[in-house]
Amino acid sequence: MIRVSREAAKRHTADMTGKNIVITGATAGIGQETAKSLAKMGGNIIIAARNRDKAQRTIETIRKDLDSDTVQLEHRSLDLTDLDSVREFASSFSAGDSLDVLINNAGVGHDTGVTRQGIERTFGINHLGHFLLIKLLLPPLVRSSGRIVHVSSMGHMGAKHKYFDMPFKGPCTQLRPQQRYERSKAAQILFSKALQRRFDQNQIPCTSVSLHPGGVRTKILENQTWDSALVLFLLRPILVDPPEGARTTVYLATRDRPDEIAGKYFHYGLFRKGIYEKPGTAVVNDEALQERLWKISEELVGEEFHVGSR
Repeated sequence: MIRVSREAAKRHTADMTGKNIVITGATAGIGQETAKSLAKMGGNIIIAARNRDKAQRTIETIRKDLDSDTVQLEHRSLDLTDLDSVREFASSFSAGDSLDVLINNAGVGHDTGVTRQGIERTFGINHLGHFLLIKLLLPPLVRSSGRIVHVSSMGHMGAKHKYFDMPFKGPCTQLRPQQRYERSKAAQILFSKALQRRFDQNQIPCTSVSLHPGGVRTKILENQTWDSALVLFLLRPILVDPPEGARTTVYLATRDRPDEIAGKYFHYGLFRKGIYEKPGTAVVNDEALQERLWKISEELVGEEFHVGSR
């Protein structure tokens, strides 16, 4: 079992010179700190975000802290609430392009409503948009033996099998906001594990890994239900700031032995700070549910997702 102390996680670094990295949701919070850290290691960062002004401000902030002007920083428009935007973003990669790391960091908490295609919004942003994004970016990822990092949450622990029997189209009022969030975060881990199984079966040297970044003070904590808000208020003294919240993502994106983390789930401790490999719940380890979610996701995006030759 992999365990990395808080101090070792803080010291961790790697040479990412020339590596191409896409990060969704990198204009604030954990995503922005992840982009800063990887850029300092020499990585070329593509900020996938819908707000151009925020992306440009993020690029300026990162650039000020860099010692080198060789690191490439750019914004490409991506709106995870619109599958057409996901397709347009993926089309910005040319044949022969390489992609070394894709970090699915963007996420929402207790959002309501639906995406442009009518999908329950929390599921649509946290899982489905990223599902399609990975499908479309798989060629440049395979070309680079790339790594896919799914930023999930310990919130997945509340998800139950029956949540996946509830509607995905429409606002899904059968589930409370917290339950919709739990379902979406469990979906990220289910998908990560199913994806790694396909990589292994087809001998594709790519890595899919998921994580909980810790209890982090970010804007995703806003607009919570009263019970969740109360819990967060009580926990606030032990929550960490975004730079520490980014450490698990950075570590998994740059660990020199990707085979040791492939398909696994990692957790940044709430009380005992540090990066720990965790088994996850029975729900996220249910292979039948992993395959069922894969089929549901294909149906919702209107495209089959094959990994390997077929």
